[in-house]
Amino acid sequence: MFLRPVLLLAALASPAMAELSLHANAPGLDLVPLASLPAAPAEQGEVELCAHLFVETITTPGGKDVAAKGWHVTAELPFGDLTAVSFVGGAAPATSGTCQLLDGNVGLYSGSQLVGLLYSSQPDELMIGHIRPFGDGLRILSGDVLPGTTADLVRNGDQITATEPAKEEPVCNGKGIVPQIEGLPIDKARTRLASAGWTPIPADPTMQSLGMAQSLAVAGITEVEDCSGTGFGFCGFSYSGAAGELFVVTAGEGGEDGSLPYVSAYEARCH
Repeated sequence: MFLRPVLLLAALASPAMAELSLHANAPGLDLVPLASLPAAPAEQGEVELCAHLFVETITTPGGKDVAAKGWHVTAELPFGDLTAVSFVGGAAPATSGTCQLLDGNVGLYSGSQLVGLLYSSQPDELMIGHIRPFGDGLRILSGDVLPGTTADLVRNGDQITATEPAKEEPVCNGKGIVPQIEGLPIDKARTRLASAGWTPIPADPTMQSLGMAQSLAVAGITEVEDCSGTGFGFCGFSYSGAAGELFVVTAGEGGEDGSLPYVSAYEARCH
């Protein structure tokens, strides 16, 4: 989104910035000190058709600063004594209510004062969409139509680093661990989940009588609950563990090599 000269011109010194050490160790990302957020791009695409992906009620001073500059806030989350705000400058609607989120960034705020910005140095290849909690830090998700993990944002004292994604995620206050399953065929993902203590929950056979759900059940994936017959062909699966239940979603019909559908997302439902 930003040209480096714009960043340098906007990087005005402030006490809050001076106390932080910012680094990016994840390919395609830069994390830099920044004190003033430039205005959003004038050309924003069909953002009105993607408003369901934006924060409806902005509550933080940082989020309000972002919105006042014409950007669209996708998440506001605490990050130690800072607030992390993910935001985009445009959007392009796609099928099944999905959107490609464009010109994405993550701003780090101390109150209403911007102190740092995470942005893509390869905006045509790596798009930032939004953030979510991840252990003691944050996980950065892409702006793709089907969002994938881009990087993690971690903090150690005054050092903040954008790193490559962790290989596992602690969930439910550390009572459970979800191994890296995103992008894996569901049969390989369930093997990893079993090793981490997650047991498949057999689904109602009547929901497995048609289409992809039937094919998955025949292949031994008895926890498949249902599959969409249109759009991205999402399928849902549930697993139980000491921490609670894990709901997994796949997209598509699998690979050309005969592999099963790939995991696109998951959600822990804690006891």
